Amino acid sequence: MRRNFLRPIPVLVYLLSSAPLFEAQQQQQHTYYVYDGKYLQLIDDRAAQANYIQWQIWLYPEHSHIPHHTAGLAYSRWGLIKGISAEGVVQQLGTFQSFEKAYLNFFGPGAWGRYTFLNPLGPIAVTSEAVRREPSGELYRLNEVNYRVNRLIATVQPSLENNHSEDLVSPVKDYFDQIRDSLEQVAKLYSQLGRVYPQLHFIDDGIARTRTAVAQAENNVRKITALLPSVQLPTSNSWMSHTEWAGSDGTIQVAITETGSGILVQQTWTGGNGGMTGTIALTELRYDDIGSVELESPTRSSDNTWTVRVQSARSSFPEIWSSPERRTAGRVLRAVNFNTTTNCVYLVFSNAVEAQHAYAYIRYHQELER
Repeated sequence: MRRNFLRPIPVLVYLLSSAPLFEAQQQQQHTYYVYDGKYLQLIDDRAAQANYIQWQIWLYPEHSHIPHHTAGLAYSRWGLIKGISAEGVVQQLGTFQSFEKAYLNFFGPGAWGRYTFLNPLGPIAVTSEAVRREPSGELYRLNEVNYRVNRLIATVQPSLENNHSEDLVSPVKDYFDQIRDSLEQVAKLYSQLGRVYPQLHFIDDGIARTRTAVAQAENNVRKITALLPSVQLPTSNSWMSHTEWAGSDGTIQVAITETGSGILVQQTWTGGNGGMTGTIALTELRYDDIGSVELESPTRSSDNTWTVRVQSARSSFPEIWSSPERRTAGRVLRAVNFNTTTNCVYLVFSNAVEAQHAYAYIRYHQELER
């Protein structure tokens, strides 16, 4: 296999030039490199499948050009992404680029700053000689912070994608900037950790400060979703009236109405063996008492029902049950009328779209009330 040493080569000048980012990303989509701590070399696709200990993607500021000497490649980057496979670092780069694009779409062009994830080089395989110098303690702690930042992005990005900035830029921009800054700091610390002689005291201090910033950002998630819910309010309310199958108890007619502070779920049983016929259960779900909302897909291929599970946060949802006298084949059941509570409410749909609408509606109002 012939390898080309970068001292420099024209294709890399193009990749890190101010040419349109889309074209640059297309050019490097299937371009692999190997780095031995001194030289960066192009490798072909087959060599990229070899067992390398670590893979990286190097990040350069917006409109940056590649240096005119090989040694400067690693030191002119502003940060890097690190992982154990080429697929892993490419996937993580895609996550960060997607967040940056959502941020720019919401807050406007130029809002992100120079330290972009849209001007990358890689994936780059790093040989064992270059990896073994990295201190494991700092790397472990930085990996933990990186995991939390990835989780943060997954949580808040839908708020950018499902809303419009309008007059809400000022209240939320500081929260998103804190996440952006934490993400950039993690990439910078990975880059500093990969130096030949890393300044461990400086890196330890940076990890501690970034961990604190991430904790603050995690605490601000509820403030973000209270202004920018992570889901869109559905345009259809057909899900508010549907029928559920209840086996031997017949069918349940479900009618949902809004109360302003929550919703009332009325379930009315009909048919079946008569044991539940005429029974009505009225459950109040206050938005400020909703702890979790889960959308559960069918668990078996023969089951086409979708379930929205709503759980109480602080106290159980109040319920009123009433039943007339009921007759089954073997006995007569007396009429009942009583108040009780329940910790969970299940809404069952045979239509996936209606289930998604129900989930989005309840989740939307839950986030606004937090």
